[in-house]
Amino acid sequence: MNKRVRIGWVCCLLALALAAGPSQAADKVFKWKGESCFGIASPLGKHTIVLWKKYAEEMSGGRLQLTLHDAGEIVPPTKIYDAVRDGMLDFGLNTPAWQKGKYPAGDLFYTLPGGVLEMNDLIVWMYGAGGKQLAQEMYGDELVVFPLGLTPPEEVWSKKPIKTLADIKGLKIRAAGLSMDLFEKLGASVVLLAGGEVVPGLQRGLIDAAEMLEASYDMSLGLHEVCKYRFGPPVHMSNNIFQLIIKTKSWKELPADLQAVVEKAALAATIQGYADFWQDTIAANKKIEAYGTVTTKLSKEDQAKTREITMQIIEEKSAKDPFFKKVWESQKKFIQEFRPYYDFTKFD
Repeated sequence: MNKRVRIGWVCCLLALALAAGPSQAADKVFKWKGESCFGIASPLGKHTIVLWKKYAEEMSGGRLQLTLHDAGEIVPPTKIYDAVRDGMLDFGLNTPAWQKGKYPAGDLFYTLPGGVLEMNDLIVWMYGAGGKQLAQEMYGDELVVFPLGLTPPEEVWSKKPIKTLADIKGLKIRAAGLSMDLFEKLGASVVLLAGGEVVPGLQRGLIDAAEMLEASYDMSLGLHEVCKYRFGPPVHMSNNIFQLIIKTKSWKELPADLQAVVEKAALAATIQGYADFWQDTIAANKKIEAYGTVTTKLSKEDQAKTREITMQIIEEKSAKDPFFKKVWESQKKFIQEFRPYYDFTKFD
């Protein structure tokens, strides 16, 4: 073979390689393994990470193959963050409540006690005013994080009627997040228990009140069977919003279009899951009422008092932790700019 022919063949092979390269990259399948921090058959699983998995696989045209393990199958739910960070898992559903020792500001990415940051505020701040960027800044390069999963407003259960804030004094109550500080300032003794331990705790007298979630999840636990009373509004926390966390290396290996799929599937699952979650909540609330549960609501004055106490708690924590302060200043600035027009446009 003469030199000219050899050069011709080399050029042809290079051309074929260049032509095939993008197609092969587009056809590459990425297989990820992950775990939920909540049971995948529960409302907290099926309306969050299960829905995200479905959307991400559909939107990727099969280029993302996601194996989702149930809570506790690989690591305990409280260790999913560590498992993703350390490379054991590619992704997971997480709640920042379990990293509050390391990241105190994680508590601010829920909705705050006292109605300081309600669902509408939270969503607009999170997606439009820098909230999700601050969440990523909080974790740095340890992993990649996106909001995933939003719950309807919560309720608080008790074995005795709660009609005023004064009735909370002396309660032994299960709580989490910043609501722990709120209930303590209201004179309650706070106990942190996992979901599966709440009903046994109520039965044994370890606690005599509990906040967990909304009506459908609370009913699935059987709270209506051990507590005759519940009260609202959710002065401890309006909603929960959770996190899709992804191993940094796995994220960087994805092409840009699949990164977009992963992120936008999380947004779609959060909004659709919230709407679906509400359907379960509505149905469960009717059953709870029919069961004979006594429901009471705190006065406007008591609600305002919880907001005042919450502001004190947040300012105290801001003075101790610079990043907590940074997130709170972002939220506070947003509320000041958001509320005037929102209050003008809403019906009284």
